[in-house]
Amino acid sequence: MRWFKAIIILFFCFTSILFLYTYLFYPEGVKVVSHYVFGRGEKYKLTSNYIPKSPVVIGQLNKMEVGQVKIVSFKQYEDWRLSYALNPFELKKMKYGFQINQYIKFDSTGNVYTIINLLGIKIKVYDNWVNFLGTQPYDLTYEYDNRLK
Repeated sequence: MRWFKAIIILFFCFTSILFLYTYLFYPEGVKVVSHYVFGRGEKYKLTSNYIPKSPVVIGQLNKMEVGQVKIVSFKQYEDWRLSYALNPFELKKMKYGFQINQYIKFDSTGNVYTIINLLGIKIKVYDNWVNFLGTQPYDLTYEYDNRLK
């Protein structure tokens, strides 16, 4: 019984550290997951100072025309931080910025996973874990207007 309690305590310590680390270094991902769990399916407008600086977003926008819409999918190592929040996502290039739209629904089959890069240690986390918390899919938007910098 003593070992069981120790394992439970270690598990909660590990998950607490993991949550704090991701909250500090990957806040967009924490916002997306938190809204999936607590948002009751309501639409969500993501806020982030990072997304306009993302190498994936910048690279895609450089290849697009104003008004063009495309689905962007990428490898996690191309942008770890963005991958925890949005991958794939719909990107629309606007005259003065861009818009992102995505229907957020985590996999429930157990076949899809995300790699958490924790200080160089890579941990595989299956996406279906979050569905045990009574989640609701939702529509996410993000808008960036470079005139408002």
